[in-house]
Amino acid sequence: MEKIYWRYALKTETTFIQPFSDEERDYPEIEVLEIILRNEKQLNRLAEVVMRSIPYPMLIFFRSGEKVQLWLGKLRQNQANAGRMTLTETETTEWLVENDSFWETLSIKKMLTANFCVLYEAWFDAISKNRLAKAGILGQNLSGDAARETLERLKNIKKEITKLRNQMKNETQFNRKMEINVKLQKLKRELELLKGE
Repeated sequence: MEKIYWRYALKTETTFIQPFSDEERDYPEIEVLEIILRNEKQLNRLAEVVMRSIPYPMLIFFRSGEKVQLWLGKLRQNQANAGRMTLTETETTEWLVENDSFWETLSIKKMLTANFCVLYEAWFDAISKNRLAKAGILGQNLSGDAARETLERLKNIKKEITKLRNQMKNETQFNRKMEINVKLQKLKRELELLKGE
């Protein structure tokens, strides 16, 4: 990390969006940070540290040269310590250029803005659906949670396919290779079904 800038604090006074609070979540405002990177190593860890350190929902824009990546993290109140927040889930865009058309889809004018929690969830879901579309799966009608579940399933299938391919390369027995190939073909069909092919 080279520099960190606290760019904005989206508050009711400046946006007319209402705060939100319940037993688990507290969204009094949304912070917007920009972090200039020297390199992209351990970006996941850096994002988590920043999100855990600042007890507000936030948009973190990581900048590396001409590329920008946005990170969001869902927080809930820690059951053991009410003054602390627990990071439960993160979402991120891929590296994008500043004038990428995707940024327009995150415009506050296009989001639900009943309160800061609804707005943050809308951004979170928009990023998940975009990642799903980039993976070749048409899921615009899916909820954000369903999009994330599909992305997780897609990741697990690809991981299992890679594992089975490696097993098949190393297997010497023909009948065992056939068993592995049957499993591999089943996973490939599942992948095609997910992608709607």
